[in-house]
Amino acid sequence: MIRLLLFFVLAMSALSALAEERPQGLMWNRSGLPATLPLLIKTNAGADYFLNLRDVERDKVVLAAYVRGGEFFQVLVPPGRFELVFASGDAWQGEARLFGVNTHLFKLDQPLRFRATMSQRRGHMVDLTQARGTTISDLAKCQRLALDPESLRNRKGQFDPLLRDPSGAPEAWPDMPAPRYDVETHVCS
Repeated sequence: MIRLLLFFVLAMSALSALAEERPQGLMWNRSGLPATLPLLIKTNAGADYFLNLRDVERDKVVLAAYVRGGEFFQVLVPPGRFELVFASGDAWQGEARLFGVNTHLFKLDQPLRFRATMSQRRGHMVDLTQARGTTISDLAKCQRLALDPESLRNRKGQFDPLLRDPSGAPEAWPDMPAPRYDVETHVCS
C-alpha cells in the first residue's frame, strides 16, 4: 500500500513537472512591425488557447499569444493578412508540446486582414464561445486629435485662444508654447 502511495505521489510530481505555468497575452512578435491593431478573442472557461498568426504573404508565423479560457483577451497585432491557427487544451506544456496528447488544433476558414489608416485601426473580434461555430466581427478603433485647452494658456497662466501676445506683436509669437493635442480613441464602425 505504501509503495502504491509513493508511486502515485511520484507520478503526480512528474506530471506537474511536465506542465508549465500558464502564460498570458502576447508571447512574441517576430514580424518586424509594430503591433498596433486590435484582435479580441472571446472564449469559454475550461480550455486555454495558444494562438499563432501566420503571415499569408510570407508563409511565416509572425506572432504568438496565449489566451486563458473564459477571460477577456485582447492583443495588438501588426498590419497584414494573417491565418489564425489555434491549439487548445487544459494542461499547458510549453510551445514545443502545446497541451500534450490532448491538444486540439484548428484554424479559421479565411485569413483576416489587419490595417490602419490615418483615422482608424481596423482589426477583428473572434468569438469561440458558440457551439454552432466561430463568429468573426470587424472591429475598428477610430482616432482623432483633441486640442488640450490648457495648452492655450500663456506664460502668465491666462487663457489666450490666439496663442499670441495680447498686444498682437508678431515678434512675441515664437515665445508662445505650441498647442498640445491628445489622441482620443473610440470604437467605431
